[in-house]
Amino acid sequence: MIGLFIMDVSGSTSHNNAEEISHKLYQLEQAIIEWTVPLNRSYVNFRMGDELFFVTDSPGSMLILAYYIKLSWPLKSQTLKFGMAIGDSPLPDEDFEHWNAPIIKQARLALDSIKTNEQTDLCLAAQDASLINHVLFYYLTDILQQHTDIQREVLLCNLSIPVQKELALYMDKSVSTVSTHLKKARSKQLELIEQELMHFTGDAVNEEMRTHIRATLKETFKR
Repeated sequence: MIGLFIMDVSGSTSHNNAEEISHKLYQLEQAIIEWTVPLNRSYVNFRMGDELFFVTDSPGSMLILAYYIKLSWPLKSQTLKFGMAIGDSPLPDEDFEHWNAPIIKQARLALDSIKTNEQTDLCLAAQDASLINHVLFYYLTDILQQHTDIQREVLLCNLSIPVQKELALYMDKSVSTVSTHLKKARSKQLELIEQELMHFTGDAVNEEMRTHIRATLKETFKR
């Protein structure tokens, strides 16, 4: 089994900030390369100006990677759209750049199906994915659309500093302020969504990768 996503920036030409988007996608590509070192096989490629391609032989890890990328993306008016696919397909020995397979078309069609849908930013082509596509991803998108910049910042810092007292000290804020931001960011609900994604494929998520992401996600776009 493999998992892949094609990620696209919506409205990438609407704010005259193509250079900024390209820089952020380059930062993201470099972070993904670092995060996915523990995976057996994976490939990432930032291409075509505002699109990023990722594939791995760990479908569960692909889903969790997409989830954390969604949490971290800072451009609220230019959201990330994910077309994902999970299925049986051999990976090429070397040349991913020219690799073509039906599963790639499935991910492309999944992406195309939500490009103009303002209520969800993710779609998964996979067996038994109806509940994830029509409930979980809509709920995740709604939560993230309502995040303020400070709520997202506190949430990302909380991934690597889970104790609120320590987080408050790190961010130079009161414990009550940190607690309020996490509550408004729906951190508990997001944890449940992540758990559902982790259990969906039955394929174990690479915990070393996940731990590294949580430790460094807040720095992704500050390099």
